[in-house]
Amino acid sequence: MLKQDVVTPLYEQLMEEIEKNIKSGIYKPGDKIMTESEMAGAYGVSIITVRKAMGALMDRGLVVRRQGKGTFVTKPKFSRNMKKLQSFTEMCEQMGVKPGAKMLENCLVDADSKTAVRLGIEAGSKVVYISRLRLADGEPVQIEKSYFPIRYAFLLDARFDDNSLFDYLRDRAGVQVHSSEKVIELCKATAEEAGMLSIKRADPLLLVRSTAYDAEGAPLYAGVQLINGDRFSLYVYESGM
Repeated sequence: MLKQDVVTPLYEQLMEEIEKNIKSGIYKPGDKIMTESEMAGAYGVSIITVRKAMGALMDRGLVVRRQGKGTFVTKPKFSRNMKKLQSFTEMCEQMGVKPGAKMLENCLVDADSKTAVRLGIEAGSKVVYISRLRLADGEPVQIEKSYFPIRYAFLLDARFDDNSLFDYLRDRAGVQVHSSEKVIELCKATAEEAGMLSIKRADPLLLVRSTAYDAEGAPLYAGVQLINGDRFSLYVYESGM
């Protein structure tokens, strides 16, 4: 039972109790939790108190309410610091999940005007196009499209499924990402993208356009990542020091 004779408001106590149950595994991702009336009876509080507690948990991304179905524990989000030069593989390893990939395409294509500008080449020039579906613990979370200048044509001879593309670049050509710039937008999933990411058509996606540079400042690749926003959060850490 919650404590009526302490300074901490009842809704905060209830929120902390449910959060503790989620983090300890009593409530697991995907579990349906009690209804508002059931929770009010179980904890001896009002419906209003329950609603405030659940609202706070939803704001934290710990639970989600599905119309007509109830309230469910969410899966923990993958989190990536966009200010840090970090590959998808490194992010997964840092979070203790297994990175994976399924290569979709590896071929030569003509650069469109926007890609050409980012790579510093003429529109219509041939570029190496590699697209992959990225997996975290076997779950599809990101579609990755990368365009490399033709000097990286040796990439056409390799497959990049559960191996790191950037480790291959480093080991084969001694090339590493030295700096990058990113633009983050929102978009809606097409039917094809939704099928690959196991979501619904028109569900929101995070769209990240990135251009990476080598140590000499030459464009290494122009990339597009389509990320399932329900499973991913992007953040930037900055310090005034």
